[in-house]
Amino acid sequence: MSSEPYIIINPKANSGRLGNKLEKILKTTKSHIGDFEHTVTKRPQHEIQLAETAIQEGYKTIVALGGDGTATNIGDVIINHPDVTLGLLSAGSMCDWHRTHYIPYDLESSLEIFAEGHSEKFPAIKCVGDKTLFAFDMADGGFTGSAAAAAQTELKWVKIGVVKYNYLAIKYVLKFKNLPCTITIDDKEPIRVEEFTNVFAALGDIIAGYEVLPGNPYFTMKNNDLGIAVAHGMKGLRRLKLLVRAGGGNHIGMKGIWLSRGRKMTVESEGRALCWTAEGEVINEKGLKVEIERIDNALKVIVPKEREYSFEYDESIYHEDFEESFKERKISRIK
Repeated sequence: MSSEPYIIINPKANSGRLGNKLEKILKTTKSHIGDFEHTVTKRPQHEIQLAETAIQEGYKTIVALGGDGTATNIGDVIINHPDVTLGLLSAGSMCDWHRTHYIPYDLESSLEIFAEGHSEKFPAIKCVGDKTLFAFDMADGGFTGSAAAAAQTELKWVKIGVVKYNYLAIKYVLKFKNLPCTITIDDKEPIRVEEFTNVFAALGDIIAGYEVLPGNPYFTMKNNDLGIAVAHGMKGLRRLKLLVRAGGGNHIGMKGIWLSRGRKMTVESEGRALCWTAEGEVINEKGLKVEIERIDNALKVIVPKEREYSFEYDESIYHEDFEESFKERKISRIK
């Protein structure tokens, strides 16, 4: 058993810029946390094998130095080892998972938090589609799933992650064709959505810079559930309007936006499969049915000891009837 942390570094993170600063990063990391072992990934999803090997060798703290995809793949391994702790160092393009738990988006600040060593148990989202993976912040299906999947293969020359994700989001917003779906939340009556556009199930609030579920980290910890957002009946300019307004969480109350809460959600599509991703990792491209479920106390993560999850809307936004979402509503922030 080793008391040193084992750091897995994805040099392709942050559109490849992480690898160009590797020597400096290692020096900075050592100055904050002392001795550690590390290795660098050499191919997509290599971190899975590296995490498994490190755990077999007795390491009890595995650290992801990269973005959401790197952290999620390592988390998928650690979740089967309750005595192992995950550390998150910010170095990717988005780091949505890190932001959910107030780990700052810069390496030195996240190193300071890691050095403090405060850890807590957090839930996970079990995602079952073509394959089974765990998400630790958000899973999504529809045009955002297609955009996230495309980010792994398209526009590799774009070095600024935000630019790439925003471009792909707009591309697939315009390209995606609505389809009928049936959504079942917990043991409630299934809801048939004739013109399904997109869906999110999350522990967090932000995906690729878009605040799709305002206040959700607070509500999901209070209620032990997931926040759910469904977009339906949206086409053309209304989808672009959705993207613009979601940047600041101002899409709440738009016609075609429905928020709900639950521990388990099943989405069945008709005619064609939906592309689903968990933190950017593809979980479904062929299946017509995807199941999303919250798993409590799934993973021990090093986080800031002093943090407060905030919210700007009343929780009632998550308890509207689906029928209400067919009209525009005026919803005010809490002052």
